Amino acid sequence: DVARFMNPSLKDLHDPFLLPDLEAGVTRLAAALESGEKICVHGDYDVDGVTSTALLVRTLTALKANVDYRLPHRQRDGYGIKPEALDSIAMNGCGLVVTCDCGITACDTVDRATEMGIDVIVTDHHEPGPELPKAVAVIDPKRADAHYPFPELAGVGVAFKFAQGLVRKLGHNEEQFAARFMDLVALGTVGDVVPLLGENRAIVRHGLDAIPSSKKIGLQALLKSAKFEGKALTAYHVGYVLGPRINAAGRMDDASVALRLLLTKDENEARELALEMERHNSERKVEQERILAEALEQVESKDLAHTRVLVLSNEGWNTGVVGIVAGRIAETYGRPAILISRDPMSGTGGGSARSVGAFNMLDGLRACSDLLSNFGGHALAAGLGLPIENIERLDEKINAHAAEVIPEEELAPRIEVEAEIDPKEITRKLADALACMEPFGEGNPEPLFMSRGLTVVQRQRVGDGSHLKLTVRGDGAPPISCIAFRMGDIADDLELGSGIDLCYNIRLNTFNGNESVQLVGKAIRSAV
Repeated sequence: DVARFMNPSLKDLHDPFLLPDLEAGVTRLAAALESGEKICVHGDYDVDGVTSTALLVRTLTALKANVDYRLPHRQRDGYGIKPEALDSIAMNGCGLVVTCDCGITACDTVDRATEMGIDVIVTDHHEPGPELPKAVAVIDPKRADAHYPFPELAGVGVAFKFAQGLVRKLGHNEEQFAARFMDLVALGTVGDVVPLLGENRAIVRHGLDAIPSSKKIGLQALLKSAKFEGKALTAYHVGYVLGPRINAAGRMDDASVALRLLLTKDENEARELALEMERHNSERKVEQERILAEALEQVESKDLAHTRVLVLSNEGWNTGVVGIVAGRIAETYGRPAILISRDPMSGTGGGSARSVGAFNMLDGLRACSDLLSNFGGHALAAGLGLPIENIERLDEKINAHAAEVIPEEELAPRIEVEAEIDPKEITRKLADALACMEPFGEGNPEPLFMSRGLTVVQRQRVGDGSHLKLTVRGDGAPPISCIAFRMGDIADDLELGSGIDLCYNIRLNTFNGNESVQLVGKAIRSAV
């Protein structure tokens, strides 16, 4: 197990045909290829759904399929494949629909498709509902009857397995296929924040090497616009630099912009689409800060001593951004947060929820299902819709539920560190050893350390002023640089020569070709 963790190999990936219904799905898809039947790939508007769609469309195109694609619009269509989408799919002459990163709860849609004479193959990784769609194949490692060894694949991971099964059935080279698409699979896997263990770890480790050298023109344009062209990548860069740019297209406008970028073979188009996504990402940041400020005002009016779950709502909140803000609120206050955008014209609200480890958000929403028009997601992240008049009752009911399942001590903000270490131990050798444990992310968090009594040698705000750069020194140790994101506000409180206790990650920083050890500050307090 240790050897596979430290040196994950694509040879350790499981046989795709262990997934439920994969054989039936591959057989139906191969028949469509042989007959020239038109196929529609229906994805989702986030980075997982966009990369899943790009992977399947590219694979089917390479196999000379007659293929079309569709992504829902976040504001107009909402999540998943809806019955209404089938009208345009049928008008385009598609007799087979393949979903990716959605569809596991779309029972009504699949029933209507059957009535219309359209076959559906579902590929998804979300939790199934009480019944499965009556599709030609339902390929999901989280099915109750699944025996797949690793159920934590992202949607793009399931799509990859499905395409791999098709490639095998048609007698093509699986290794060449994997090498061609590991960049997209890694991008979607990191972006969807699934555990970076098992198969996901192997996928991301090899995909991080594949992205910088990718032959996909759109990916190279994305790297260039993000100023990462030709640079080595970590999961952090994918999750916090590249992924948000793809997500921003769907959050602020239409995710098809991002999909076209990943599909294009035209350099001029790729450059224009990457610039458009860059603009969307800048707009997303501005909108995010506005919503965060308004949400924080509402938090201040609540009695946190008697509030387990923060339910916040307002008109004009972008439903594509509220999930990010809910995550920031949950992180700041150490308790679950639900942010809802109210639409007085329709009398409805839609939003996103983010949780902490002590509370299963999906179970919490199930306990309030009588107040909701729809909901779905995971233990730590979910989406929901409801009538505006039910928001206050949702606040009361979910807090009553949370009071029964979350012990009060679990809500106390705290930081768990791997070890308290002497500053003299912060060396290049230690940084190299820690780097061997990458990729870091969900399920494999980056090791966190602390040191007491460090002296502040230098401090300044950097970036747009919201970040803090420090130089600190411990007894008998040389000065070392530290960057603390979103901590610029405390710069004036740190006097030169004062002592601090610091929680931090240890990373290698590369600048102008030179590598040095750098701390990434996570929490700072006066030395005690």
